[in-house]
Amino acid sequence: MKILLVIEHDFSRDTIIEHLAPRGFDFIHYSNPVKAIDNIREIDPDLVIFSAVDFPRHWKPFIKVLRLFKTKEESIFILLKGDNFPVEESTKASILDINGIISDNFENPQAIQQLEDIFSRYNVIDDHRLDRRYLGIITEDIEFIFNHPVTFQLITGEITDISLGGICFKPDAPRFTNDILEGITIEDCTLRVKENFYNIQVKVIRNNVQISLSFIDPSDSLNYDLLDFFNSIPKRELEKVLHNNEGEDNHEHT
Repeated sequence: MKILLVIEHDFSRDTIIEHLAPRGFDFIHYSNPVKAIDNIREIDPDLVIFSAVDFPRHWKPFIKVLRLFKTKEESIFILLKGDNFPVEESTKASILDINGIISDNFENPQAIQQLEDIFSRYNVIDDHRLDRRYLGIITEDIEFIFNHPVTFQLITGEITDISLGGICFKPDAPRFTNDILEGITIEDCTLRVKENFYNIQVKVIRNNVQISLSFIDPSDSLNYDLLDFFNSIPKRELEKVLHNNEGEDNHEHT
């Protein structure tokens, strides 16, 4: 899939590329929106991420040109907005068939989560997971390991996102997993959700450093535990913020 980035600031561009590159996307970057408009037919993007913060006057003519030959389903257009994005601009964006508007503040993990939510809504990542993915869930409450389907070597790593339908997994040592073929079933897997352990089977959807895996016939009890875990995420994030604020207050009084 070809992604066109029309972004001036390096941090936003680099964060998006760092997050999405392991999924196998191809990136084209323009810091000049006029040239991007001129070359839009030649580029023929599957997805566009356009910064209204960097180029507030150019996103409307760009989307008008794009929609002349690409429908909302054929080319996803995501607009990055700042803190003071006017309400009337949001209305115009809806009329112009923009697929989503998210914050350009990628220091906040919620911006990446919003991006993933749009991907799930439009099935941008073809890994058969249409339900919501939860990112950044590095926590002691959830863990995944499996045995290599051929060598039977134990593979450990980090879950980078998870949904009711599957996970994206970053192995600790990719050199031991880069020979795992897409489409095969891995039968010897263990998923721990809090205190409960589940022996599960997964199908390999994509293997490009990170491995995208879909669950095969997950049990009702696993789905229940995952839903309970997902529902606890906002509470944990709130507790984390309150804890950090409390630490800052204590620091100010010392």
